[in-house]
Amino acid sequence: MTKAVQIKKTGGPEVLEFVSKDISEPKGEEVLIRHTVIGLNRYDSEHRKGTRTIKDLPSVLGMEAVGVVEKLGKNITGDLKVGDRVGYCTAPPGAYCEKRIIHLKYLIKIPDDISDEVAAAVLLKGMTAHYLVNHSYKIKPGAFVLVHGANGGLGQMICQWAKEKKGVVIGSVGHDEKIKVALQNGCTHAINYNDKNFTSKIMEITKNQGLGAVYDPIGYATSKISFESLGKFGIYVSYGQISGAAPINFSLLSSRSLFAAGTSIYHYKHDRFILLLTAMEIFEMLRKKLLTVRINKKYKFNEIIQAHHDMENRKVSGLNIIKIA
Repeated sequence: MTKAVQIKKTGGPEVLEFVSKDISEPKGEEVLIRHTVIGLNRYDSEHRKGTRTIKDLPSVLGMEAVGVVEKLGKNITGDLKVGDRVGYCTAPPGAYCEKRIIHLKYLIKIPDDISDEVAAAVLLKGMTAHYLVNHSYKIKPGAFVLVHGANGGLGQMICQWAKEKKGVVIGSVGHDEKIKVALQNGCTHAINYNDKNFTSKIMEITKNQGLGAVYDPIGYATSKISFESLGKFGIYVSYGQISGAAPINFSLLSSRSLFAAGTSIYHYKHDRFILLLTAMEIFEMLRKKLLTVRINKKYKFNEIIQAHHDMENRKVSGLNIIKIA
């Protein structure tokens, strides 16, 4: 038996419940993992609330985790062995548990010089930041890019990676006191998106050129100023809809020949070879201190419900993890 946290219906943190589940033997290319650290992400709360679709209920939540290999399916060959440290971030939800059986194709071996805590905090966010700055919009030196939610865990990763690509990074935050966090994480400029002069400040920074790209996890609340701030041929890249869907129409796009893209890690990192290459790049960025991981809060496994209350009430931001005792 293994302890897990599941939902039977969508809703607030009160729908989370601790349960005991049977765990079978791994088959074929499956692996049994004993989790050590679980990553805490906004995707978890979106699955819980139903704003992001989850296939079947009841369902165990959780997008990413790191742990130790305990058993291997009989068809697994290669260098993976019992005792290895592994992580994952593109598997179906199910990380909120002590142990889990998972297919080999999702697993990434964690190097000895990267801790479980750092790996669990950065795998999903690092993978997402990688495709956003390299593929959704390929940042070139001098390109003006706006990152909404620059103080958040993923926002911090995007800003740091965009800086490494030599873009001019403008961070957008919801409160003035969070401007400092944005500036500490690679932003050349930082602005409160509630500022009534937001667009004019963007145009001043870009010398009326406008932005090459906007990275937006917020959606409805920030979409208007985002499109107003884009230059000709600029792109609005959506990777979340925290405040609701962004209203987009072709008249808006044709006003400056703009583009809009909705993205998903499952499309960009579906191939195991690409997954492993990206992981290698993330680990090397960490070694060179081009990505700085500042873990904000460490919850215990029995505090997962409290963690969701904290996310719901915006009492927690940045990079956060759940430790298995």
